[in-house]
Amino acid sequence: MGTGPLGVGVDVFVSYARADEAWATWVAEVLEAEGRTVAVQAWDSLAGTNFVSWINTQMAAAKQTVAICSPTYFASHWCTQEWTGALADNTLLPLRVEACAIPPVLATIAYRDLHGLDETVARGRLLEAAGLARPTRRSGGFPGRTPVGAVFPGQTPADARPGHAKGSAAHSSPVPAGAVRVSDADPYRLGVHRAIHLPGIDDDIPPAYVDRDIDHSQNGIRARLRTAAHRGGFVLLVGGSSVGKTRCALEAIRAELPDWWLLRPTSPTQITALAAASPARIVLWLDELQNYLGGEHGLTAATVNALLDAPTPVVLVGTIWPSRYRAFTTPPPPDTDDDPYRWERDTLRQAAVIDIDGRFTPTEQARARTIAAHDPRIQIGLDSPDDGLTQTLAAGPELLRSWTSAKTDAPYAWAAITAALDAARLGARAPLTSDLLRAAAPDYCTPRQQATAPPHWFEHALAYATTPIHGASATLNLVGTAMGQTTGYTTADYLLQHATAARRHQRPPASLWTALRDHITDPDDLIQVSNAALNRRIYAIAIPLLRRRADTSDVDAAGRLASLLAEVGEHDELRARADTGDEHAADELATLLAAAGERDGLHARAQAGSGPAARRLADLLAAAGERQAAIDLLRPHADAGNEQAAGRLAELLIKAGERQAAIDLLRPHADTGDVDAAIRLVDLLAEAGERDELHARAQAGNAHAAHRLVGLLTKAGDRRAAIDVIRPRADAGDEHAADELAILLAEVGEHDELRARADAGDEYAADELAILLAAAGERDELHARAQAGNWQASYRLADLLATAGEHDELRARADAGDGEAAGRLAELLIMAGERQAAIDIFRPHAETGGLLLVYGLINLLTAVGEQQAVTDILRTRADAGEGRAARQLADLLAEAGDERLRRYGFDAHGQIADGPTW
Repeated sequence: MGTGPLGVGVDVFVSYARADEAWATWVAEVLEAEGRTVAVQAWDSLAGTNFVSWINTQMAAAKQTVAICSPTYFASHWCTQEWTGALADNTLLPLRVEACAIPPVLATIAYRDLHGLDETVARGRLLEAAGLARPTRRSGGFPGRTPVGAVFPGQTPADARPGHAKGSAAHSSPVPAGAVRVSDADPYRLGVHRAIHLPGIDDDIPPAYVDRDIDHSQNGIRARLRTAAHRGGFVLLVGGSSVGKTRCALEAIRAELPDWWLLRPTSPTQITALAAASPARIVLWLDELQNYLGGEHGLTAATVNALLDAPTPVVLVGTIWPSRYRAFTTPPPPDTDDDPYRWERDTLRQAAVIDIDGRFTPTEQARARTIAAHDPRIQIGLDSPDDGLTQTLAAGPELLRSWTSAKTDAPYAWAAITAALDAARLGARAPLTSDLLRAAAPDYCTPRQQATAPPHWFEHALAYATTPIHGASATLNLVGTAMGQTTGYTTADYLLQHATAARRHQRPPASLWTALRDHITDPDDLIQVSNAALNRRIYAIAIPLLRRRADTSDVDAAGRLASLLAEVGEHDELRARADTGDEHAADELATLLAAAGERDGLHARAQAGSGPAARRLADLLAAAGERQAAIDLLRPHADAGNEQAAGRLAELLIKAGERQAAIDLLRPHADTGDVDAAIRLVDLLAEAGERDELHARAQAGNAHAAHRLVGLLTKAGDRRAAIDVIRPRADAGDEHAADELAILLAEVGEHDELRARADAGDEYAADELAILLAAAGERDELHARAQAGNWQASYRLADLLATAGEHDELRARADAGDGEAAGRLAELLIMAGERQAAIDIFRPHAETGGLLLVYGLINLLTAVGEQQAVTDILRTRADAGEGRAARQLADLLAEAGDERLRRYGFDAHGQIADGPTW
């Protein structure tokens, strides 16, 4: 029913932006099915046609112009010319295909929404708007939310979609379930906060977006996305809650990658599966990135690298709070093996980090004032400078006031909200059920409040907590899986950010711990909460949760549980688990039997096929001088594929002088993924000077082989060859390699590369550079780097000032908040016999600083005999979930003769247990 390529005089002309072409053709087909003649550029404008002249001709002759309205449409200069012309001729029919602000001049005429509907409803609404009867034909596919097969415009391969960018590589991978076009994405489903409500403004329309400076800066988010579009990339926005980072990220991908697929993964497992599938051009939306992290069980650097190495580009876009980013990326103190965030730190090294501030710059404020003339919500944000524009739009300050005031005004609501906040702080990410919150709330109430609670206290508490503030977010947000069905509650992230800081050292009460133990079911939450309890030595919670995980074949949990059962003396349970095939329990049990010298028990278990028992018995035999008997005992276990037995056998062969036999034994185990065998093999190869095989294994990704090869090359004086070996591993995020590379660069005088790496955030390069600057007396550059937040430079500058005797400047830097200067000054005061003055200087820095400063204070207090103060610090930090502090506290008490904490841990109430509580 069309008019032909250059026909005129049609009933309807469809005006649209290229990104919305699927909508335009769907609308045209529906209208033509009802007998209307339609002109649409995709069908009727031949190649070589002057499209400006063609559109002008069609619009002048058409009885009606249908505008396909979207943010892209209103941002287009040509589309603006089209709709303003039709508006002047009184022929315009606006159809919104995406939630977007209608320009004020259009607000006086009726428009229809087609987005967020199924096809039947959308078709009916279109025909109603056009004054037509119901259709008798069906289109090939509605470009909305319900896929209908290969012809659905939202599901065609990226390279086949109309308007697809020229030169894009074809890709045969299927589009992941749940993916949508970036241009079709619902901002609220992606995590954009709903704005405060104002009468007369549709709550479904987000406030007009105010461009941030980082949108268009040289290394800003859109520049990063343009680069990532060609070769893949990981862009991470770091900013506090409600500062606009999610909206900024969404507007950026809409501007740069509108035709790409977008997927919000449901779990780290889904991301891993996607990496294995070599996805088509896709944006992985990782809002609140911490929800996808979680050690080796979460998103890892290996998965990120697999995605970035996909045949066609993949872009990861994430957001995270600054406090969480710092916690994940700050390395542990050098004197400890406790590195709880090693996996997270490796993952975050892959990201291009962009900081976004909650406060608008003068240029951003100027843009906001211009936009406020058309969007009164922006004006309200500008009128609240103390709270911040974006925070005010999301009702963040009001959320905080609602929570804090509830402690006296609505104490049962405060209890439920605070319980939910503490559960989230402990790692519970899945929606919390009402049963969990009801069970968790009592200990947040006073005894009097508990005794006088009215019959429906919990229902009233939920009503208070789930009431939206000014039409925006509530303190607790409802989550459901079906219409009208609430499955749980999540906390407002603005509130959670504040609670995380305010309640950092608050011990969660027993009712929360037991509610989590009894009610959580989400696998990721089980991991997070059991780890939180284990770090705090709350064995009454940790052991039951570890049992649940171990019983579902969680290898990590099985290992932790076995170690814990051995530590607390639960030998019967350990034996029972070993007898059912738990290798970790078998290993711990064999260790106990060996320590007791029970050869018969070990021999019986070894005869029954227990590799751990065979290893421990072999150790006893070897220690007694029966080396050959030990070798004969281990060999069948090693031949059967037992990795640990093979490793122990290799050690015995080496001691027997059979080095080549050990290499031959280890090589097949190493080649099939046995990490311990690979390490032992590499060490043997290094001792034998086998550079070629070391180089081959390093090239294949063996980090230890690279390290040992670098050692050989350095020893031989060939440092530049060593640099060539280690640089790729350092660039891939290997911390040990980065440390070695920095040392080598300093030694060969490659100061420019060292400085470039330091400026790019390499802490090892920064440390080596600071050492060089200090040695050269370059105070100005050290000072500049220290001012920029480089703690390595601060430390070296403080050392330089101390050595030069410039104590006044050292004190000035300490008073200005420099923790490294405070530490160095404290050392000088101790040397002068002024220990208490040293503590007074150091204490405020330790209370707000990282682990290095905290344990520096602990060392000072220990030196002056203030054991109670040390105990108090360790207890506070143990309550906050710091595993090292809990272990050190247990050791400290054990030295004083109290073994209870080491043996039984804390109970759920935070008291040291007198016996088993699990």
